[in-house]
Amino acid sequence: MKMITATALRAPRIVLGIWLALVLGAALFAAQLDAALSGGGFTNPRAEALLTQKVLERAFGDAPNQFAIVLDSETSLPKHLLVDTETLLTDAGASSIMTPKTNPGWLSAEGTTALIVAGFSGDNTAAQNRVPDLQKKLSALVGTGVSAYVTGQAALDYQLNIHSKEDATRAEMIVFPLLIVVLFLVFRSVVATLLPLMMAGSSLAIANGIGFLTTQVTEISNLYSNIVSMIGLAVAVDYSLFIIKRFREELDQGKESLAAIRATMATAGHSVIFSGIAVILALAALFVPNVMVFTSIALGGIIVTFAALLISMTVLPAALLLLGPNIDRGTLPWLRRKNTHLAPQSRPFTRHPGLVSAVGIALMIAATIPILGLSLQSPVASATILPGNDPARIGLETMTKKIGSEGLFPIQVVLTAPPGATVSDTLRAVQQATAFADNEAGVAKVTSVTTTGAPNEQLHAALSSGAIPQSLRPLWAIDGASVVTRLLIETSDGPDSVRAHELVGTLRTALPPTLNGSVTVAVTGATAQGADFDQTLIRSIPLIAGLVFLLTFLMLMVAFRSAILPLLALFFNTLVVGASLGLLTLLQKTISDVPLNSVTPVLLFAVMFGLSMDYMVIIIARITEAYRDGKDFYHAIQTGTAQTRNMINSAALIMITVFLAFMTGQISIVREIGIGLALAVAFDALLIRMVIMPAVLRTLGPRVFGRRSPRPLPSLTPPQE
Repeated sequence: MKMITATALRAPRIVLGIWLALVLGAALFAAQLDAALSGGGFTNPRAEALLTQKVLERAFGDAPNQFAIVLDSETSLPKHLLVDTETLLTDAGASSIMTPKTNPGWLSAEGTTALIVAGFSGDNTAAQNRVPDLQKKLSALVGTGVSAYVTGQAALDYQLNIHSKEDATRAEMIVFPLLIVVLFLVFRSVVATLLPLMMAGSSLAIANGIGFLTTQVTEISNLYSNIVSMIGLAVAVDYSLFIIKRFREELDQGKESLAAIRATMATAGHSVIFSGIAVILALAALFVPNVMVFTSIALGGIIVTFAALLISMTVLPAALLLLGPNIDRGTLPWLRRKNTHLAPQSRPFTRHPGLVSAVGIALMIAATIPILGLSLQSPVASATILPGNDPARIGLETMTKKIGSEGLFPIQVVLTAPPGATVSDTLRAVQQATAFADNEAGVAKVTSVTTTGAPNEQLHAALSSGAIPQSLRPLWAIDGASVVTRLLIETSDGPDSVRAHELVGTLRTALPPTLNGSVTVAVTGATAQGADFDQTLIRSIPLIAGLVFLLTFLMLMVAFRSAILPLLALFFNTLVVGASLGLLTLLQKTISDVPLNSVTPVLLFAVMFGLSMDYMVIIIARITEAYRDGKDFYHAIQTGTAQTRNMINSAALIMITVFLAFMTGQISIVREIGIGLALAVAFDALLIRMVIMPAVLRTLGPRVFGRRSPRPLPSLTPPQE
């Protein structure tokens, strides 16, 4: 980075020209990103549920993507409407269609609501793209008096994609005007206010442009654009704030522009580099689960942070060099800055640091306690992640209320008989499995070949003949040399209930021993996919946490040249994440009985661990500077804290503004992440960095540096001309 910065300062106009061309080119690609993103991603393609789903597609011909068409009216539905809808779906390319003719339970008792399930081949993205056209044609078909809704997993994924785009755009529309106000209050200069916004806007354009190119290679979740906006705006503006404020301080001391920017990049610029690396390393741990939603979030956060870091090291110093004192242009007369330096003030941690440390840490731990009641679940078989007015959610809720959604999202137990197994042995296993499932709590109905009502002798004869009757083909199939049969289990609490998730675990662990190895058992269905995703995260958490701790510790060892300071940083960050997640859990339980999305705590942990290093690095750097300049340790703490207080508070206000803007999101996970990160930043900046950390440092004394007098930090000062 030192060489890159030096090059930028030697040819600032060329750097700005290249930057402008790069941003314009990236913007052309970024404009195509939304259409290339995919919905969903809350599944593990290597887990049992999806692998078993592939078996069902091969053995039974199940379509990989299914739409649920819900027709609803205040009066009885016209009989011809079901036929017309079936014809429309056939013309649209449906490979399979099931109607109330074959599933009488899909027509409500009053005849006012009907369900039709249509299967489509192709990948999930292609299926999602059918949604708007299908919805338009169905609405035109039913006319007035009847409502038609396209729902089901593919439709829910499509709507999630649409709302995610809207959330990101809405948040940006809200946050940019707010940032203008906040930055103007911080800088009191029009030029200094606009510069960070330009840096942030270009970071977002570059990250979104790269995101579009990435979609040409692999599927990227719609949450990519949300995380790019959320993290990009926060880090790009914060990094610009740190550098611009230090540059103005150096100018206030009488330095020429070149000397001022060199001193700035050797101090604030150095801190920004380590802050950016901390964010990138923490987000890199999200690649561990190897599922689309986390991979997309990690990519978005890393790319936009790297873009912001690169711009902060090249474009921003080049612009500041050219602007020089003009950075203060546009200052209103009554808002002119005073060229004064903050004097250290006596604060509580100065007089009673041990007591302040203990009380502050106790308060943070107390805020963490609600985590003990934390309930996590990915809403794979649910529409609760979508806003209440979404048509796919309305359709699913209408169907659930008037017909029931269990038939659409059953838990499927797949029994595979080994080659050479007799029909009698396989039927016996099906009977045992059916009886086992029927006795489990929360099970409303079990459907298998043994529940069709046919006598055992007749059933045995039909399945042994080689010509499987049409009525049994959805439940019994030949796959190569093996027989594959399945049980469809409907739950009384709904497919996304806690009890349904527990049932999946019971079927996987307790059912196989009862069958004595006569068949292999696998469980699939939407509920099982959600359970697999949650388990994937749970298994990944130790490795994610371990990587974040290790990589952050090593990075801070290089930055601080001390073992104690990195350990303190990890401890403080753990307190921040725990307290913010605790309060988020409390808020969620107060507002709703829906569990937190299982993505939220893992994402909050990784993102906040990286972002909070901004303040740690900036404050410790200032304390180190003061200590190196001859102040005793305790006065160095006061000086470093006083010099960074306004800057840290300003940076925190900016981050909180960005994150709270995402509270307006229609997607529940976006709102959860926004409020969680806002809480974390508030805890970190106002309590940890301004109160607890100075008190703990004063309590521990100079040994936190690992030596009596810290050596100068590695300099990024470009070589003198």
